[in-house]
Amino acid sequence: MSKESFVQKYYKHAKKAEHKTGVPVLFALAQSALESGWGKRSPNNMLFGMKQGSGRDYGGWKGDKQLISTTEYSKKSSLKFPYIFPGYPQKSSSGTWKYKVKAYFRAYPTPFHSFMDWAGLLSKASRYQNAMQNKQDPYRFAEEVAKAGYATAPSYADKVKGVMNDIEKIVITKGLTKKNYWKIIIPTAIVLLGTSLIIYGMAGNKNKELSKVKI
Repeated sequence: MSKESFVQKYYKHAKKAEHKTGVPVLFALAQSALESGWGKRSPNNMLFGMKQGSGRDYGGWKGDKQLISTTEYSKKSSLKFPYIFPGYPQKSSSGTWKYKVKAYFRAYPTPFHSFMDWAGLLSKASRYQNAMQNKQDPYRFAEEVAKAGYATAPSYADKVKGVMNDIEKIVITKGLTKKNYWKIIIPTAIVLLGTSLIIYGMAGNKNKELSKVKI
């Protein structure tokens, strides 16, 4: 799936989730693009790699799960998973243990449910409240999410903002969002009307002055 196709397919779902949770559509699309490889890895509409976890529904999960192969790292060599591939865990030179396993991840009936579950988690978690206070600025929102420890990579904020910038260009190019021209037209009309009244008033004053001179 191309980047353009990804944005066109998922924009409406991310936008609808934004209306309900406040999580910016640009950030949601960027994070889902990173997690799913621009839609290449999204079995059963799993766009954010959310595991079954505690089983809590954050707004879009219906309880369905799926067993998926994944790689995990830990300082412990005794972690339990539904299935661990033969030969694992392997100890690295840094002392951490690498696991190749199968684990339960969440599955969703539609992409919208995936966006709602993930966005619901962000909007309700106390650690991301600073980000939610900056939801009107998607790029500042991304920075605050990074500061809250969403990802361990030190360059995460720059990476996700770079993807957001790419998506924003696609959204504009494809006309997926339209400006509210009434917000422009109405104030302009008021200004023009006000200007006309001022001009008319000035003209009226001049006529009065001329009338006085003639009299």
